[in-house]
Amino acid sequence: MSSPIHVLGISGSLRRASWNSGLLRAAAELLPEGMTLEIFDLAPIPMYNQDLERDPPAAVVELRTRVAAADGLLIATPEYNYSIPGVLKNAIDWASRPRQS
Repeated sequence: MSSPIHVLGISGSLRRASWNSGLLRAAAELLPEGMTLEIFDLAPIPMYNQDLERDPPAAVVELRTRVAAADGLLIATPEYNYSIPGVLKNAIDWASRPRQS
């Protein structure tokens, strides 16, 4: 038996009643057997600061760890002014930076 496919869900909205977060919760309920969906909360992630790269905040380490462990990402996001929300861009900035040794 193979291990389940693990997907990390990320909502681009911090709003408590976010439609996008609701869509991720609904998706988690509709997954086929053999899949899991974990929803990651972006709220604790601080604004990107290159000065912190050598010793990143715990929330950033957690994001990077969860992204690396996932088989896939499911991003549900609103569109603000023809772009993605700042909170999502910030998370992408943190997650995509090379790790410092």
